[in-house]
Amino acid sequence: MKTRTIGLTVIGVVVAGALLAGPGAKMALRIPFVQHKLIQRGFAQAMARNAAREALVNAEELRVVLCGTGSPLQSRERAGPCAAVLAAGKIWLIDAGGGGWRNMNVWNMPNGKLAGVLLTHFHSDHIEDLGEVNLQSWVAGRTVALPVYGGPGVESVVNGFNAAYALDSGYRETHHGAAVLPPAAATMVPHVVEAAPGVSLHEGQVTNVLDQDGMKITAIGVNHAPVQPAYAYRFDYGGRSVVISGDTKASPDFATAVAGVDVMVHEAQLSDVLQQLHVLMAEQGNWRMAKVLNDIQGYHTTPEQAGQIANAAGAKLLVLTHLTPALPPFLAGPVFMQAVQRSRATGSVLGHDGLMVSLPQGSDLIDITDLQ
Repeated sequence: MKTRTIGLTVIGVVVAGALLAGPGAKMALRIPFVQHKLIQRGFAQAMARNAAREALVNAEELRVVLCGTGSPLQSRERAGPCAAVLAAGKIWLIDAGGGGWRNMNVWNMPNGKLAGVLLTHFHSDHIEDLGEVNLQSWVAGRTVALPVYGGPGVESVVNGFNAAYALDSGYRETHHGAAVLPPAAATMVPHVVEAAPGVSLHEGQVTNVLDQDGMKITAIGVNHAPVQPAYAYRFDYGGRSVVISGDTKASPDFATAVAGVDVMVHEAQLSDVLQQLHVLMAEQGNWRMAKVLNDIQGYHTTPEQAGQIANAAGAKLLVLTHLTPALPPFLAGPVFMQAVQRSRATGSVLGHDGLMVSLPQGSDLIDITDLQ
């Protein structure tokens, strides 16, 4: 495997230091001409970023962007679980954790190109931004109703968000007009992914979700019991592949189902740290939180186990995401990476919001890029 790390610098709105350095800076910012020029420069830079992001989506490469790498144990540095797959001029969103879609907007992604959302399961931290994903991609230029894929029960989730946003969508359509915001594109349409009518995929079971424009999407059943359905999703495009695990226990069946994948984006939980927190909460008399911290240890994957799964699948690169618990940035890297390296010495990275992995066609190259 060849791996290349590239840093992308996002230029801010503020003009270079010479103008705004020193005691005259505040005074300069009060001059209308200076204000106007700063705003103009900011708009110009944003438009240049827009064009660059369009090129990312339109290029003949398979890409995955981590728009949220956190968990219900929240962090200021990490949005909720969310990943975006870019290929064939389209964006596919996997889960809609809180703040993930805001990141996509901040990064100037062409969100009108959103082709669909795939929900791994229906825990609140994976669906909370779904209404905003639909509304804002509609405003950004999406012209057809948004498909939302998931296991049995996705109908209830989608219909609930449609109902909650119906008044808002009506206001915006009335205000801006149907030519700008076509009403047919205002809602989401559920697509049930199932083994048989009303039956979820079992652990390791694979089924086709979509196969068009060179993009093949498959769903894989994972074990997040008692949560059911719970799916991972694999994307194959141009001879390259990536899989996003969703929430799951360590599963040999999952490794078998995704054998040969280029990039595995897998959840990671420090269960030993959660056990320490469980004891502390119990000692403080917070039995409710102590019980929760104890329970969640049983249906997630440790970094060491994620390394074992990636090894068994033959994945070229393992990316850790849905990081639990929330550790400060200076500590998260050493702790999570030391844990994964107990089973996988190389070929692993710690995910963060803005990490992008690109897979050029006709190559074994893996580019790791920072959008921030």
